[in-house]
Amino acid sequence: MAAQRWALLWTLSAVWTTAAGETLPCPEGAPIDQMGQRCYWLSGSGSTWSEAHQVCRETGSGGLAAVEGPQLQRFIQHSFPVKSSVWVWLRGAGPEGSPGPGGTASEGPVLCPQMALGSPGQRRRAGCSERHAVLCEGDVNASLPSVDSYLTGLALMTGVYPGVELPTLPSIPDAGQHPVELQLFPGLWFSHAGVLVSIEMVVQPGTRPSLARVQILRPYCSPTHHLVPPGCSALLNPFSCCSDAPLCNTTGGCAVGLYWCHLREVCVPVTSPCSPYDRSPAAGARFSYALPPRYHATPPFYHVVADLPLRMDAVRELTIVRLVLPDRKFTVYPDDVVAVQHNRQSGTFVHCPAPESPSSSPWRQSYLSLGGSEGGGWWEGGLSSPDLGGRWVDEVVCNLRMLYVDALPGKSHAVPNTEPPRDVDDLPDTRMTSDPEVVSQSPGPAPPPGRITGLEVIHPRPDGNKQLHLQIQVPVLSVVRIRSGGPHASSSWSAPGLRSGAPFRPFCPEEVPEPWLGCERESPDTWFSSVTLTLPSAGEHTLEVSAVNSVSSQSVSVTVWGYQAVSGLSVDPPGLLRVLTDSAQSFKAKVETGSSVKFTWIMDRLEEFPSEGDSYNLVLKKPGDYKLKVTAANPVSSQTQDVFLTADVMVPLANPEFLSSQEVVAANDTHLYTIRVLVDTALGLEFWG
Repeated sequence: MAAQRWALLWTLSAVWTTAAGETLPCPEGAPIDQMGQRCYWLSGSGSTWSEAHQVCRETGSGGLAAVEGPQLQRFIQHSFPVKSSVWVWLRGAGPEGSPGPGGTASEGPVLCPQMALGSPGQRRRAGCSERHAVLCEGDVNASLPSVDSYLTGLALMTGVYPGVELPTLPSIPDAGQHPVELQLFPGLWFSHAGVLVSIEMVVQPGTRPSLARVQILRPYCSPTHHLVPPGCSALLNPFSCCSDAPLCNTTGGCAVGLYWCHLREVCVPVTSPCSPYDRSPAAGARFSYALPPRYHATPPFYHVVADLPLRMDAVRELTIVRLVLPDRKFTVYPDDVVAVQHNRQSGTFVHCPAPESPSSSPWRQSYLSLGGSEGGGWWEGGLSSPDLGGRWVDEVVCNLRMLYVDALPGKSHAVPNTEPPRDVDDLPDTRMTSDPEVVSQSPGPAPPPGRITGLEVIHPRPDGNKQLHLQIQVPVLSVVRIRSGGPHASSSWSAPGLRSGAPFRPFCPEEVPEPWLGCERESPDTWFSSVTLTLPSAGEHTLEVSAVNSVSSQSVSVTVWGYQAVSGLSVDPPGLLRVLTDSAQSFKAKVETGSSVKFTWIMDRLEEFPSEGDSYNLVLKKPGDYKLKVTAANPVSSQTQDVFLTADVMVPLANPEFLSSQEVVAANDTHLYTIRVLVDTALGLEFWG
């Protein structure tokens, strides 16, 4: 009866499958205990205890499970829910009453260990010849990341699922009218510089094909703030944030098989988590982060430095998706974070289950769910506002992981790095290196590049407030310079430049007019990089530029103001006027197009006495000819118009006379009278009768 009842409760396919790219001794659907790095499954047929070992080998190439410790017991109970208690065989110390060394049976029945699913904490020993369901386990160490790679995300997925390899699409597809969710994972950051080698995630079942974009985002701050990496002891910030003062020094070199955990300020094994939720003894008690994790200081902006679109067919079950990366290298650097966009309903794409208990898994994360517009469409250009909004999803273990290796020019990932931690401004930044001129083609190992220094924007040159003023919808070449660190460096630009991997070259671009301050090459280590900026709209924008090589980086931020060009200036009244002395005159100026327009009025070349505003009033004291000049201008354009005036003394009214008059007229009849008078044309005239 027990075997028949269990067959109705749980069945698993007895086939080998893969998890995270490796063949595992676990049947499809088996949950994985990430702490113990083992998978578990149940045999649906009743077996004796002695048969149970063979059953586990046949169904999944594993062995009979040993369930010890409260954490693992909670995991098993959570993973195999039942409506009523079911006893299953376990691996223990061996049957009691088994034959002794002399071959004779000891007194009493032969008893073997069991646990009760559905009744936490219940264990017993039952007759070994009885038939019960079997709890099996398998080792999943083969699926763990290699010791010479780095990891962001999970070391192991939460279960064993069928897998599919998907190529990335050559261009961004149209999301259509479907709602779009952006899942921002500010706690999934890259801790070292390296080259991306794999992206894997578990996708939930879906009844229709879907589109998604896996993205790597770079945080940056306004020009008046500094980027603070996670784990700053002064802030206890679980995510990167912005501060008005430069804070913290939290990046260190790690030996092979280890990566830098910001939150603990220590190197940890690549198979270990780095999460504010990790309260295990191994995590130590140096820092305690408030839960759930949030941006405790100003959130940064984010711009996209890698964008990998994909198309997912309808699937009936949880499926591991492995992206086939294009030939182009994707280089990542510390503090880059992961985001996923998709056009399914919110929370239905990446598999992010809640753990078996609120305090169980140290791999838990919180992510920010941002909904798109009601009409559909992707989030483009990253996140350009620190007021992110959205909805936080907490206490989840998202099945997403990225592996990357330290394969940058001039470095070897097989040699432990013992250099001391670097300042925040020296932390490397993210880029996608695609230009063939960035990497030297000379034979033999290249000498390590020098540290990057002196990064500055030289064209257009910012004003004293680190601001650029550009006309919208007009491409403008922007150039930065470094004083050392080339030629293996590259630059990365946020919107409106929005380019990664731009090479540094030994000279300014030819488009820059000569001579231009800053284009002179001060030394052989002076290098220049450029992109084209096109502002889409008027108003304030923040441009973040980073220069990076394999040993250091620098960043600079400038505020970019966009303006619509001035056109269609007109003045009312338009000019060529005769005006009277000692009489007030008013003029009004306007433009057809232009933003942030300032009007300046100058009378008769008296530039030292300008007047500002869209209107101008004057009183001329002396007769003569005058010129009034009005200029409409903003920082990128201007228009000027002249108004010519003739001032004269007023001619008084004189010589009034009736041109027709009758001494006798008919009563109750209408009569026309005409009067003539000499009057100054600069005055209006009214008659009263």
